[in-house]
Parts: sequence; structure tokens; C-alpha cells
Amino acid sequence: MKVLAISCSPRVGGNCDKIIDTILNGILNGKSDVVVDKYKLSTMNINGCKACYSCKKGNGCIQKDDMQLLYGKLNEADLIIFASPIYMGHITGTGKNFMDRMFAFMKEHFEVTLPKGKKAIIVLTQGHNVESAYRRVADDLINFFNSYGIETVSQIIAAGTTLKAENINKNVLDHAYRVGEKLVI
Repeated sequence: MKVLAISCSPRVGGNCDKIIDTILNGILNGKSDVVVDKYKLSTMNINGCKACYSCKKGNGCIQKDDMQLLYGKLNEADLIIFASPIYMGHITGTGKNFMDRMFAFMKEHFEVTLPKGKKAIIVLTQGHNVESAYRRVADDLINFFNSYGIETVSQIIAAGTTLKAENINKNVLDHAYRVGEKLVI
């Protein structure tokens, strides 16, 4: 199984990273056939989509930035872990750029070129204590991945997080570990 973990958080070792690592620990527990690639979008050069439609002509994306690496990883991955903090009511700007650039996987008439059968786990962290406060963001991400034929198999919303990752609710981390441990692809 190939896992692509994407953190949209600008903070190294923050809440998103800790939850991703906990899921990965669960996935790797007792399994030897798992390959993990983990990327932090804030350390990468990923421009916004230029809407030039070059990708619709079979040329791929014309921008030669770090998204080119992620296109290959997305093609190969069986599972995508996508994690973002909620900033100003939505995912981070780097996460939005990543999503916009996935446009390259759609031909005209919305035909998806990604291999079928991919799964996703969505992780959202938020300072707001009410888990449902930004429910629409999780729903948007599920719809986004569905539009590419990627089935969301789990979602973790960590409400009431602070800047200190060690303060994440233990129940959230236990759940994240179990999500990874029980995952069968």
C-alpha cells in the first residue's frame, strides 16, 4: 500500500502533523508492505492554477514547480491523508492551491485521469471548541475528493486545539490511531 500524507499546516510539528503521524503509526503497526510519502505544503513551491487549460490538451500542467512531484505521488497513492487547520473559516491557502492544481487530473467534460480505487482520510484541526462549527469544510473536502473518484473513508475533526500539539485531546489521538490500524486497502 502506498500512502501520501499531505499537511497543509505551516507549523512544523503542530496539530496536523501529530494527527497524521498518529494515523501513520496505526497504519504501520504490524504491516511491512506500506510505503509512506509525507509532504508539508508550506515548505514547497506550489503556485495557484493559471487556468491556461494546457492540462486539458494532454500536456499536463505547464507550471514547473513542486506540484509536479505531487502529481506523480497522487497517481501512485492508494491512500491520501489530507490535513489542514481551519484558518479564517476554511483550509489554508497552500491547501487551496494544492486543490486547485488537481484540476490537471480532469480532462474536458470532467473526465478524471487519476487511477480508480483511491481512498482518503481528512483531518481538520480548529481552535473552535464546537466540532460542528466548520462542518461544511469537511463536507467540501469530501465532495472535492469524490469528484476525483477518491472515497473518503474517515474524517477526523480535532476541535478546541491550541498552538501546542501536546494539548490535543487524547481521544482524538486514540481515534486517529484506530483509524490507521483498522484501515484495509
